[in-house]
Amino acid sequence: MDSIRRQICLAATTWVGASVASFPVRAQDNFPSRPVRIVVPYTPGTGADLLARMIAPHMAAVLGQPVVIDNRAGAGGMVGTEHGARAAPDGYTVTVATPGTLFVIPAMSRSAKYTVKEFDGVGPIALSAWVFVTANSPTAPATFAELRSQLRQSGGNYGIPGIGSTTHLAAEIVLKQAGVKATAVPYGGSGPMLNDVVSGVLGFGVNTVGATLPLIRQGRLRALAVTSAERVKTLAEVPSIGEFGLAGLNLVGWWGLVAPAGTPQQGLNKLSEALRKALSVEEVKAKMKAMEVEPFAQSPTEFAALIRKETPLWADLVKENNLSSE
Repeated sequence: MDSIRRQICLAATTWVGASVASFPVRAQDNFPSRPVRIVVPYTPGTGADLLARMIAPHMAAVLGQPVVIDNRAGAGGMVGTEHGARAAPDGYTVTVATPGTLFVIPAMSRSAKYTVKEFDGVGPIALSAWVFVTANSPTAPATFAELRSQLRQSGGNYGIPGIGSTTHLAAEIVLKQAGVKATAVPYGGSGPMLNDVVSGVLGFGVNTVGATLPLIRQGRLRALAVTSAERVKTLAEVPSIGEFGLAGLNLVGWWGLVAPAGTPQQGLNKLSEALRKALSVEEVKAKMKAMEVEPFAQSPTEFAALIRKETPLWADLVKENNLSSE
């Protein structure tokens, strides 16, 4: 009788253990069974918000569940990103991330209560290179090679839309690789800075393709080089930085979706598949083109590799330039 009882207890224990162990798998098999939330750490109408709203309905169509936008702005993106890091790692909350929120803010601010290690990558959404621009005048450098020669001889200053921004750090990476130095002059936004480049107050400026393109097309700015490894479609006549002997550099600003660390791989894969299908929709491509950004699709594994590669790059630049938001 005791032997029979022991066998019954052992069988019951084994069944319960197997049931508990298989529950997360079954839950992910049914994922998603309720709405998925995209946390946008910026206000409505910003680039990150517009991109999230572009992809949300198309992701929902693939997932079979609503995909809702949750704007949580504050502290340059830190508030919403921290909220996303603290969400349950079940795949039902993802956050729009950028190099600024993932790498720069934690490296610059002691107030940041998260690090890049607290996220798993779902996939990138879009990217935009930065571009070096000067005034379209006879006295301004006509090529990046001329700008580099001028800086070697007499130095100079350049405009950025904010100290410690990814634009600032990207510019510093390029200048360092080019073997030259220039003094960064931070502005409160792109408009005033670019106007001072046009007027010649600044020797040159660095900003995204989307921000500079209207003035380039108007003939008020001259584009010298883009920071990506290859030329960009909207400025096909402008050389990449690699064409000036800076091979290996591929500096682009990107937006992507991340999930709390520990999110089951099956859930990440389903979210990533929905994102990549959303990016292939012609309507989404057209809207991104109007924003002067390019769709950027990768698998979770590829995106994780990109994040690992870029983490030390941005953090080191923050240290080298003694940047702090405190």
